Amino acid sequence: MATCGEAAIRLLEQYGVDTVFGIPGVHTLEYYRGLADSPIRHVTPRHEQGAGYMACGYARVTGKPGVCVLITGAGVANAATAIATAHHDSLPMLILSSGTATADAEQGHGALHDLPDQPAFMRTICEVSIDVRDPAGLPAAFAEAFAVLTARRPRPVHISVPIDVLSLPAAGDQRLPGAEPPTPDPDAVARAIAVLDAAERPMLLLGGGTTGASAEAVALAERLGAPAAMTIAAKGVVPDAHPLSLGTMATAGAVIEAYEDADVVVAVGTEFSETDYFYSPTLAPPEFRGTLIRIDIDAGQLGKQRVADIGLHGDAADVMGQLAAGCAAKADGAERAAAIRAAIEPLYGAAEFQPLLDALAAALPEDGVLATDSTQPAYPGAHLWRGTRPNAYLPYGGFGTLGPALPMAIGAKVGAPERPVMSLSGDGGFLFTIQELATAVDLGLPLAIVLWNNGGYGEIRDSMERADVPPVAVDTSARDFIRIAEGFGCRAVRVTDVADLPAVCAEAFAADGPTLIEVAAP
Repeated sequence: MATCGEAAIRLLEQYGVDTVFGIPGVHTLEYYRGLADSPIRHVTPRHEQGAGYMACGYARVTGKPGVCVLITGAGVANAATAIATAHHDSLPMLILSSGTATADAEQGHGALHDLPDQPAFMRTICEVSIDVRDPAGLPAAFAEAFAVLTARRPRPVHISVPIDVLSLPAAGDQRLPGAEPPTPDPDAVARAIAVLDAAERPMLLLGGGTTGASAEAVALAERLGAPAAMTIAAKGVVPDAHPLSLGTMATAGAVIEAYEDADVVVAVGTEFSETDYFYSPTLAPPEFRGTLIRIDIDAGQLGKQRVADIGLHGDAADVMGQLAAGCAAKADGAERAAAIRAAIEPLYGAAEFQPLLDALAAALPEDGVLATDSTQPAYPGAHLWRGTRPNAYLPYGGFGTLGPALPMAIGAKVGAPERPVMSLSGDGGFLFTIQELATAVDLGLPLAIVLWNNGGYGEIRDSMERADVPPVAVDTSARDFIRIAEGFGCRAVRVTDVADLPAVCAEAFAADGPTLIEVAAP
């Protein structure tokens, strides 16, 4: 008879999971007993934080939950920063962990890997944390977890099974009926359609909740003749080349003015968070003077930050499809969008980093993916990088940590092996997760790993100087990243002229493993 650990893996298979990220440990042996004969692919990082960021990258490019298998205590704590990033950015992630033995849990016995009240710890960074202490409860725990991942705002969920329960005979391993996404109130949809039909200056604001609804977003924009701006998470939902696109410039003064002048704004799948508005003069979304229609799969969001005049609780694709089908066609808003784009002022850092960003854009094929870190060029790049399709630009994330780019790129390449993948890190952030070079080498992934070397924590140094604070603790000692990379078995190239990047990256994408490409800051 299968153990609970083996049953958990069978349940993952039934939910369509094809890849997990994790590092085996003595507390997860029963999960690995199930993985040994499972079609699920296991990817081994060099640190559990790397596992979490790989799951983030995988989730972004596939739209499926990124799954981590982690040991009790130490494993989940090591991955906590990446899990918190996924929570902040509303990414679907499942953390399947072991737990302290039932007799030792919360007893202070000094048990190996013991984390006092692990479920409570995980609830601070997960939408739900479920502690399965009875084999009979395992299928229900998975049903609850995947209901969050597929029918609610997708955020990390955690299932913990104590090590003694993991080895018990399973009581069942069959998937239970799943939850369906909510459907909006028909009366509210009718009111929204009436308001939109009467609108003369409609606008769209698209957030990360629209990344799986690009076609519906474009159709709604065209139906309404509405210029559309995107948050960083939604880059490419309406491609930059589309005449109604304002790109990821929702924070530019001209765009804020257009939203404040609009008689109707349709905001879809956005929290109106600070990190979506980093380049706003006020670090805040516009004050809408017209009618605000909000669409969100999370009902609680409809009354946060900016209270909806009409709230539509439902899946973005479904609701936008209903609005597009029900609204009368309006005159094309392309001229209005063009006027707004022409009035957008240059962003801070644009002139300094545009040559690098242009070279990287020329280097990355149209279907490529760029994963970024919290590094100097990535801040203007979040707005200036081309948006051709959703989830092709993987931002450093609103949690604002260092180090996600390389492991996110690995997860993206694992999830979409047919697409060229590039990462962009600074030297400071790169050292947070540099060990994942070994993972990329082991997997033979042809990644272009671009390292912007400014000799320390350059963005913080710039912030100190702007604030008239003497730079302290931001200059790190020189390191030979070429030799370090070669020590991992990684190809490595130093570039002194950004004009050489397209040729160097083309070689990287054709290689049989990763290539570190160091670019020295002027």
